[in-house]
Amino acid sequence: MNKSYIILYFSIMSFVLANSTYSDTHLNSIDVENKLGTYLSKDTELITDSNEKIKINNFFNNGLPLVLVMAYYECPMLCTLVLNGLSDALFKSDLNPGKDYEILTVSIDPNENYQLAKQKKDSYISKYFNDIKDKDFWTFATTDQKNINKITSELGFNYSYDSKIDQYAHSAVVYVLTDDGMVSKQIFGISPTSTDLKLSILSASDNSVSSIFDKIMLYCYQYDPQTGGYSMIASNAMKVSGTISVFLIFIFLSILWIKERIGFERKV
Repeated sequence: MNKSYIILYFSIMSFVLANSTYSDTHLNSIDVENKLGTYLSKDTELITDSNEKIKINNFFNNGLPLVLVMAYYECPMLCTLVLNGLSDALFKSDLNPGKDYEILTVSIDPNENYQLAKQKKDSYISKYFNDIKDKDFWTFATTDQKNINKITSELGFNYSYDSKIDQYAHSAVVYVLTDDGMVSKQIFGISPTSTDLKLSILSASDNSVSSIFDKIMLYCYQYDPQTGGYSMIASNAMKVSGTISVFLIFIFLSILWIKERIGFERKV
């Protein structure tokens, strides 16, 4: 290898290592625990983007699943990518915000206020959901450290504050909760697919927002808690395909029989 390339390589690697945002200590403490089936405490206190003091219980027992994201509003990159990916996936789905699901974003920074939350909400509503008449389907909230600790512990959402750069190290994950506050699904990554998100919402809705086609999708796909996504169940897909094929053959034969019957009656 050319000597100049070797020097360039080590120069780039030295620069990357010297300018790493987070230390290993912080990165090793931001894993996401599997808390599927856990119920969130209904008395967790929040302050909404309209400066209203509420409890998280306000989002439960209303007949809708809840999409929950832990983030912070002055996050320089990751939170924005997660919220962008979530918004894009929901926008591409055929589910209706406020009718099929609600969204809650909670800041993990106790120093952030409702003004920041409102700015963040306005930016996402105007960009992705401006044509939705009722904008209350998405709440951006803040709270104090005590309540942050409670909700993150129950979710298994671990994060770490790096005082040197005044930033939080955390994972990219979207939670989907049932109507009664149970953690039903967790979707990893900055770009959840519209299919994974839709199936997670439908699963958490207890079929209350499912059409016959949605129910078929749920039957053919299986959730993997390790990857936080859905994969097709080949055996179930083959069963559905076989059933549909038999149904279509029955219709085809019925049409032929009716045509023959009509032709026979005309001859008579």
